[in-house]
Amino acid sequence: MDQALRRSELFADLDEDQSERLAEIAQPLSLKAGEYLFLLGDFADRLFIVVEGRVEACFPLNISGEIQDVAVESKLPGSTLGWSAFVKPHRFTLSARAAEPSRVISIPRQELLEILEADPELGKEFLMRLNQVIGRRLLTIQALWARELQRVLDAGLVGVHGIAQG
Repeated sequence: MDQALRRSELFADLDEDQSERLAEIAQPLSLKAGEYLFLLGDFADRLFIVVEGRVEACFPLNISGEIQDVAVESKLPGSTLGWSAFVKPHRFTLSARAAEPSRVISIPRQELLEILEADPELGKEFLMRLNQVIGRRLLTIQALWARELQRVLDAGLVGVHGIAQG
């Protein structure tokens, strides 16, 4: 498991001691295709690293009167899910669903915090990498929002000042 951690975007290049400490608190999970890892709004008390397969970060939308989860991001091996565990109010902001049979590593927040507090260099590196993960999500959401806003503007549903036309 420590090799999978060393290949992840958050924990790449760990030394042997650091990866062993993380592996001690990490728990492997297997998901069937279509199985949810967590749901939007659930309490976020752990972080996940995709080891194998593909897990989609999804948002529920009303499509033809039916609520369906729409994939916002696909997470491949090495990717992080569940960073909401480190951002108050500690609630998942999207759902996560296995797009195919997948394996992930689950890392409890409190135990990870204890390791990071005991190793400030690791803590600093973790926070820098976590910020990159969050930043990429913000860019993805911004791009989706901009595309939708452009679609609405092109359809003439609102004016450039946000006032409905017609």
